[in-house]
Amino acid sequence: MRKINIYYNYITEFLRYRDFISIIASVNYLFTKKSHSKDRVVNTGIGKFYCRKNTNDFLFANFAYEKSVKRFIFKNLKKFDIFFDGGACIGDYSILMAKSGLKCFAFEPVSDSYRVLSRNIQLNDAGALIQSFPFGLSNDNHSVFFVFNPVNTGDSHIDRHGGSGNCEVEVKTLDSVFKAFNLNSSNRVLFKLDVEGMEMEALQGAKEFISFFDNITFIVESAHTPVSLIKETLDRYASFDYGTVDEYNMFAIKKSAHSGEIPVV
Repeated sequence: MRKINIYYNYITEFLRYRDFISIIASVNYLFTKKSHSKDRVVNTGIGKFYCRKNTNDFLFANFAYEKSVKRFIFKNLKKFDIFFDGGACIGDYSILMAKSGLKCFAFEPVSDSYRVLSRNIQLNDAGALIQSFPFGLSNDNHSVFFVFNPVNTGDSHIDRHGGSGNCEVEVKTLDSVFKAFNLNSSNRVLFKLDVEGMEMEALQGAKEFISFFDNITFIVESAHTPVSLIKETLDRYASFDYGTVDEYNMFAIKKSAHSGEIPVV
């Protein structure tokens, strides 16, 4: 029933833009995991998106995707001016935040998804506010093998066991690159971290980054990494308050950033 409700929200949103092809693709994907058979450009409540054939890109482009996360962000949007997008995929969150006036830094290691991310930035004339990077975030600078999911493109993840990786990607620590962005410690940072099980490595590579900013809020996907380990890692670098965004995502806000004010959920 929950999945039916989610797809009802998708279809309602598609109807707003008379995108009947995506409605048919949604039904097909729900029951068969198959999608539209041709590359398409779709208009959504987020913007204009190039969607690869035979993928679920069109769902990521829908405003109803991760609706509770978007609700959390928009209830607290005035508290931020910088957005970090760890695991940007097709760029839906970065484009949404850029249209809200935030400066964005988007990281996507899978080359085919990075190609789509770059195209979507161009389609939305968002290049002035979005800097994109063709690497992922980790606790060291090196190359790793990913398992690229050609249908559910957002499910691509590191090959930890060897043998199933089908694409080599570059990963770097955030600490090794963020100083070149010339940001101020007073910038108010929102960091969405969704890296399909590499959350620990990404946070371990961001020690200096976390220490540098006075005001930083994380939204971290906790579906693949235990919440206790995420908290343990963050607490090594600063004091945080924690809460739940939804069943798949948590938030962490650096205590020095808010003087007792907890984000609205």
